[in-house]
Amino acid sequence: MKDIPAVDIVGVGIGPFNLGLAALLAAHTEVRGIFLERKTEFRWHEGLLLPGTTLQVPFLADLVTMADPTHPLSYLNYLHQHDRLYPFYYYDNFQVPRREYDHYCRWASQQLAACHFGEEVCDVRYDASAGRFLIESQSLSGFKRQYHSQHLAVGVGTTPLLPRWAQVKSAAPIMHSAEFGKRQAQLAQCQQVTVIGSGQSAAECVLALFNELTPERVAAGASIRWITRSPGFHPMEYSKLGQECFTPAYMEYFHSIPRERRRDIVAGQGLLYKGISFSTIGDIFDLIYERSIGGADPGLTLLSNCEIEQVEDIDGRLRMTYRHRELGQSSTLEADAIVAATGYGHAWPQWFERLKGSVLATDEQGDCIVQEDFTARRCDDGAGQVFIQNAEIFQHGVGSPDLGIAPVRNATIANQLLGRPHYRLPKRSAFQRYGMHEA
Repeated sequence: MKDIPAVDIVGVGIGPFNLGLAALLAAHTEVRGIFLERKTEFRWHEGLLLPGTTLQVPFLADLVTMADPTHPLSYLNYLHQHDRLYPFYYYDNFQVPRREYDHYCRWASQQLAACHFGEEVCDVRYDASAGRFLIESQSLSGFKRQYHSQHLAVGVGTTPLLPRWAQVKSAAPIMHSAEFGKRQAQLAQCQQVTVIGSGQSAAECVLALFNELTPERVAAGASIRWITRSPGFHPMEYSKLGQECFTPAYMEYFHSIPRERRRDIVAGQGLLYKGISFSTIGDIFDLIYERSIGGADPGLTLLSNCEIEQVEDIDGRLRMTYRHRELGQSSTLEADAIVAATGYGHAWPQWFERLKGSVLATDEQGDCIVQEDFTARRCDDGAGQVFIQNAEIFQHGVGSPDLGIAPVRNATIANQLLGRPHYRLPKRSAFQRYGMHEA
């Protein structure tokens, strides 16, 4: 194992959030950082880089602009460097194509020497005698390294969640929507495909399948079903004042709420971020309308308020038992393939779980306690900070996973590492006041 000279911070995981932090720190030679990622290159939601899909935030929500609009790794400079500034100008769309955002981040990562790909973090522990963290990694070739760092930035991201009913062994494909793009050709060979979920990912999968479903295939028995346990296929909040919950102002307010109340609050805020964009809903509706002219079968059936209870493999086909949540009635449906757009969750690495209770303080639910400055509260009085990127939303509110919040969070982290307020943080980012009004 090779020992690497001590650094100031090691970032674990290189998604957009830690990549943005690496970009901000690159301008400051006094802070030595290394960022480690097990993938061989930057890739962002590979399975959902579908043609025609865009980010759901404006192009200003890149890696750096909201913290430093003059940064050389901004999206506008990326366009300039690739001779796409004028095409984007006439593209006349605030939202970036998803495939281009992925390419932009890869371009940025290739210019940052601190980013090390193809290197997986295997263990992290705290050396109290030295007052620093020991990080062990292993490359794809099996070569091991050990880093010594005063601070950590944990940006391991989320992983796809599959309900228990989707974990049945079957010859027929049952997949998470995160795999959709990679397995779309396989789905095209299936007569009956069921998509389950009511968020943007589900809608994009349905639209992609529906676009490929010709009237001839429908006449031959092909069909798509779209099922959700939600009351309907609703849009996410996209009004100008409604979007202010994705601002530093709301995040600051959220931290003023007693911690024990935050989980209940975010449980009722699903449609702020879990719904479907107006444009995708419109595209699906328009296709149904056009293909149902003259009483024709469009080939797409939408079922709301229906919850899947069980999936069985019956002679190579999938039989779904579902229950209508309001009527209380149950029935079955069959399909040749299921796409489960059932969301993502935090799967903290084992080494992180081992830090809980010994290095990191936890709450009554066993979760680490992420403070307003994005540090995890320590219980050992040790030196060094553990910064948490995109903690679960009950820690910081619904804006925690938002790309537009990330640069401000990274600016807050960078200022702490620099020991001075180098990056200007917004004093007021929302017109509305979330707390009590002071006369």
